[in-house]
Amino acid sequence: MPTAIVTGGAVRIGRALALHLAERGWDIALHYSASRESAQSVLDEMTALGRHCEGFQCDFADPASVETLIERVTDSFSDIQLLINSASIFINQDIENSESKTLQDTLNVNLSAPYTLMRDYKRKVGKGMIVNILDERVLRNVPGFSAYSVSKKGLAHLTELAALEWGESLRVNAIAPGLILPPANGSPDYLERASVHVPMKTHGDVGDIARGLQYLLDSPFVNGETLFIDGGESKT
Repeated sequence: MPTAIVTGGAVRIGRALALHLAERGWDIALHYSASRESAQSVLDEMTALGRHCEGFQCDFADPASVETLIERVTDSFSDIQLLINSASIFINQDIENSESKTLQDTLNVNLSAPYTLMRDYKRKVGKGMIVNILDERVLRNVPGFSAYSVSKKGLAHLTELAALEWGESLRVNAIAPGLILPPANGSPDYLERASVHVPMKTHGDVGDIARGLQYLLDSPFVNGETLFIDGGESKT
């Protein structure tokens, strides 16, 4: 069976994508950082589906640790065909008030780690597809969350560069979600309140992102594209 590497696969969008793939016959190499209990819960769900699934702990804020991840996965799985870079951190600090640790950790987790993993995936696997999870704000300039926004715009550019360099052997695409999930510890009515800023006046859910991933998997001539799943918010 084909194997997918899913970073940040224990929580949120990463979890939804890992389960979507497992339900469709994929084996899963599930990366997690500190969410060991959440990771085990997802692994148990996928194992119940009859899939071969393993968890791989790695702190993306530590560049040296990141450089071991692809090799660890290739030691355990053979037919690897997909890398999904979903892990990220999202901290609301503007430029002036950004702490140095916030800046460095955000760039490491959201941009440097995917860069390293993409490089190592190309070297050691060299086939299939890479999907980077971005954010609809890569088309806009939104105050606050400054380090986050810079990191995601950098990852969008990296997606296009890699697609140009590697198109002959593997495809590289991205998904840019909009209003899908509330932030951690967000209020129960967060999505409803934020929906007023979306042209459709509603919000999506993780199923929309899973369907977007499936479209990319089913479309072998799509390369270097970012699929915006945001109800049109990136156009505002």
